[in-house]
Amino acid sequence: MRKFSSRQEQIVKTSINLIANQGIQQLTIKHISQEIGFSEPAIYRHFQNKLDIMLAILDYFEEITLSFRQEMMKPGLTGIERIEIFLLNRYQLFTKDHALAKIMFSDESFQYETQLSLKFLDIMNNHRNLLVLAIRQAQLEGSIPSDIPYSHLFQIIVGSMRLLVNRWSYSNFSFDLKSEGMSLWQTIKKIIQRK
Repeated sequence: MRKFSSRQEQIVKTSINLIANQGIQQLTIKHISQEIGFSEPAIYRHFQNKLDIMLAILDYFEEITLSFRQEMMKPGLTGIERIEIFLLNRYQLFTKDHALAKIMFSDESFQYETQLSLKFLDIMNNHRNLLVLAIRQAQLEGSIPSDIPYSHLFQIIVGSMRLLVNRWSYSNFSFDLKSEGMSLWQTIKKIIQRK
């Protein structure tokens, strides 16, 4: 992951807002320059091109979403507690940054460029591995039955989160995402913790 200067972070955040509010096709160096208030050559001093900015957006997302890893991996936590920390972190992050939520769950933003697709897949796999560790721990502890494939549990948990975040985004953020998300998790937990 790259380290961002304050100017690079400003460009990345401006780009995120442009994509979220106007669509990926509106992300141009010219539009970024207009939004941020300095020249196009100044943008090029920090990023080579639009693709480099898009890769930086993914680096930025990865950095802020995996920064909680230490909290999630603290000794003494149960697998269920680790899953809850993962979900709570996502809901809090997206509540704080609506634009980031919009583009990270957008199907159009990253899939048509090979480098972006591969980078996004790598981030997804890192998140998957982290959550799967917690799921498998919960299975070993007996709080989730081990006869349910962990890959299916991952898809149930993350898929339901994705649908909820999309509904929240399309409804113009009209409900409390964190509250709804953790309530949804309580329902999923009841289903998967069958006795």
